Amino acid sequence: MDGWNFIRLVHALRQVSLSISSQDILDVQTCLARFPELSEKQIVKSIFIHRPQDASIFEAVWKILLENPESSREDFSEDKSKNAVLEETQGSSGVGGQGVGRGSGGVSLTAKGNILDSSHQSNLISFSRLEELTGNGLEFEEMVKTILAEMDYYTWINSYDLAYQRCELSEETWYKHLERRATLINEIRQLLLTAQVTRENSWEPLVRQHWLFKSLSTLTEKEKELVKSSIRKWARKLAVRPGSRWKSAHRGTIDISRIVQQSVQRNGFIFDLNYRQRIPRASELVVLCDVSNSMAAFVEFLIYLVTCLRARFRKIRVFFFIDSVWDVSEFVCDDDLSGVKQEIKSSGDKVSSGFSDYGTVFREMAENRLRDVSTRATLVILGDGKNNYRPAQTEYLAQISEKVRNVVWLNPLEFEEWDERDNMMKEYQNYCTKVYRCRSASDLHYIVQDVF
Repeated sequence: MDGWNFIRLVHALRQVSLSISSQDILDVQTCLARFPELSEKQIVKSIFIHRPQDASIFEAVWKILLENPESSREDFSEDKSKNAVLEETQGSSGVGGQGVGRGSGGVSLTAKGNILDSSHQSNLISFSRLEELTGNGLEFEEMVKTILAEMDYYTWINSYDLAYQRCELSEETWYKHLERRATLINEIRQLLLTAQVTRENSWEPLVRQHWLFKSLSTLTEKEKELVKSSIRKWARKLAVRPGSRWKSAHRGTIDISRIVQQSVQRNGFIFDLNYRQRIPRASELVVLCDVSNSMAAFVEFLIYLVTCLRARFRKIRVFFFIDSVWDVSEFVCDDDLSGVKQEIKSSGDKVSSGFSDYGTVFREMAENRLRDVSTRATLVILGDGKNNYRPAQTEYLAQISEKVRNVVWLNPLEFEEWDERDNMMKEYQNYCTKVYRCRSASDLHYIVQDVF
């Protein structure tokens, strides 16, 4: 690695919030000189990366700066890239020998060839097309989906899914296919990040994507601000939902009843198409939040989501709990968590043991609080489900679930941790409308889009 590229690499890594000291730089230079037989990348990575969660952003920066994907590959036109893949796959059969779904109602293979098996994956989309997409103002994930659609990715995964369901694939082939899916999506993300960095002449696109997938408990102060800014945007989508009433509109769902009515009035002739849309309604929200020590790293962001929603929901009530419940609705103020944080600190005089007891909490909610909750309300539970070997008392959560419209549970633990002996999530989730892992900004984004 020449000196200029080394300087560019250090500058880029610092721009994306990695801490690199002068001693780190000296150590790398010493190791590069003493161990020329070792990989330069491995030496640099082992010294510059101090936290495991920074490894992915290092890989992205290295690829953008030193592997230079846009200059190392041709700007394939659609016809040229298509022909290249067809030549590679010509004479090979699809899944099952004849292409998936022929004669059985499935999805047939497309003219672009087997993108999951091709060595030309990154050439199926030109770099100029990537730059065009980055200039359209789309969200990152929307750009990823657009590129995958243009590469016929969804056709191919449907083909393999159908073949697997029909037992036409071996387990080994299926798992290799899943690995290729992940590899392809990671490559597309990398190409998009490269195009964004090149277009903006800035490392900010990489910073934005990095914090999205980091655990909320490991974010820096700057990254926390990025998360909070996104929560404010997502809150606008979450608070207002389509209601049960309809209104006339210039677009939306075709209003069949209105069209039939006009047809009768006009002797069977239809002159206009009529559309309708649901009238938005403000939902009611009840939040039940575990503030025990195991939830401390995540509570701030989840409560911040609630504060953003307060001004938009018709009615919102917030309860904290550990092994008893107390109402903190009056402390939830927009963009100000000081009152909420003080309530969490003063929780010692409101609990008896200091350890979570979900069964007791659900019983208290059902017996003492449920009568004041509307049947139109959505209950959001923020907790890890760790019951400290106490009785689950699922009958009370079932009673709550019958009273409210929806029960949504956000859990910051990884899915495999839900199976631990002192975790009751496997029992509680049977009485929830939706259950989600919620430990990163990307999880929050997905939840808002999927549920509300």
